Amino acid sequence: MSVAEAEPAAREEAGGRAADGLPAASVPESVRILVAGVLPSVVRGLFSPRRRAMRWLTALNTDRRAVRTLSGIRDRHPGQGVRLLGGRIVVLWGPDALREVLDRSADLYASDAGAKAKGMSHFQPDALTLSRGEEWRDRRAFNEHVLATSERVHPFGDRFLTVVADEVGRLRLDGELAWPDFERLFDHVTLRVIFGDGAREDHELTDLLEELMAEANRLVGLKESDEYHEFYGRLERRLREPEPGSLIARFAEAPQTDTTRVVQQIPHWMFAMRDTLGANAYRALAVVVADPAVEGRVRDELAGADLGDPAAVAGVGYLEGCLVEAMRLWPTTPLLAREVTRDTELAGEQLEEGTQVMILNGFNHRDPEAVADADRLRPERWSDEARDYRFNHLSNGSQDCPGGPMVLFLGKAVLARMLERFRLRLAEPELETGEPLPHMLDFFRIRFDAEEAR
Repeated sequence: MSVAEAEPAAREEAGGRAADGLPAASVPESVRILVAGVLPSVVRGLFSPRRRAMRWLTALNTDRRAVRTLSGIRDRHPGQGVRLLGGRIVVLWGPDALREVLDRSADLYASDAGAKAKGMSHFQPDALTLSRGEEWRDRRAFNEHVLATSERVHPFGDRFLTVVADEVGRLRLDGELAWPDFERLFDHVTLRVIFGDGAREDHELTDLLEELMAEANRLVGLKESDEYHEFYGRLERRLREPEPGSLIARFAEAPQTDTTRVVQQIPHWMFAMRDTLGANAYRALAVVVADPAVEGRVRDELAGADLGDPAAVAGVGYLEGCLVEAMRLWPTTPLLAREVTRDTELAGEQLEEGTQVMILNGFNHRDPEAVADADRLRPERWSDEARDYRFNHLSNGSQDCPGGPMVLFLGKAVLARMLERFRLRLAEPELETGEPLPHMLDFFRIRFDAEEAR
């Protein structure tokens, strides 16, 4: 059985309903999908989440509305997805179509086109995630080497654990843990892991990236700015004398050419670690301590683990499941967008060059018919290592996250040290034990009562 406990065959075949195809949604249905499934993602910020927007979207429970809207339309249009507005946009939910698109995202279904790609180009125009063809192969090889994609534990895993232990040890909480505390923790961890200990206080570097990403949220009227050149100038200076044990110290031995544009690969690591992993780990911490049974099981697992041993941290499977479940339940990337680069066929339907293909993670991760216990924390769901293309918190296929193993390793290390050092009680919001988890969990507003564990 797959990690999703895939939808039963009865659903695909009952009443003679076809499992393939991309039926056309009506104009009203198309508008409902765009308003419920796409617009909230734009409002909250495609690159840098807007605090005020997150608060209002959470109050409106827009993710729950999206799941209900898409569920109803999917039930009326069985197949791999639907075509909107005369086929100019396709929204996918079927695993076969998802696999086809994601496996060919470096070529046929490109991520380097469309509005989202234009926004991302504002701060990392030559990043791996915006590459295709030979450029993608070149940059992917570089990223995989530096991030040690094929290894469960990064070669610098020992040092990473030292950094995490030191930063958690430096936390000074006055009876409360709030998002700014956790964000500052990840700010320091990110700078030290990527650039070395000497970069710990280089907050101007992360501030510049944050400013560029906030500008990219506009999607229109973007142009190179003084901040862009200052940001890349600071990165270039960091590369001149890389500290041993930092990610940039692995550049010298990594495969690279003039096409690689090594400095352009760094921003994605920065926000993926500082912002994305930080938010995911903070939510995971909330759901762990909100349920005494879950917290007890995590603490039992950690009681026998040496948190200074990379192999031991890599092996805490239940805690990893909690982190991945938080990523599934509240994906920080609510949608993936691709553009067809040449005429093709998908799920038996002809797609023209330029067709926009959208994968709505907010729906696919919580699809009540396709995902068992979709609204509940089930860490054991991830004990099966088979990939399910419905779940794209770290993406899948050719554009999956090359830093996936490192992300999980660092996230577990931070969570383990936080639970070791502090006794935490979730103060806000209230998550009722045994009840389905909410569709939205605004990490800006999560707050814990905190006291030293020893």
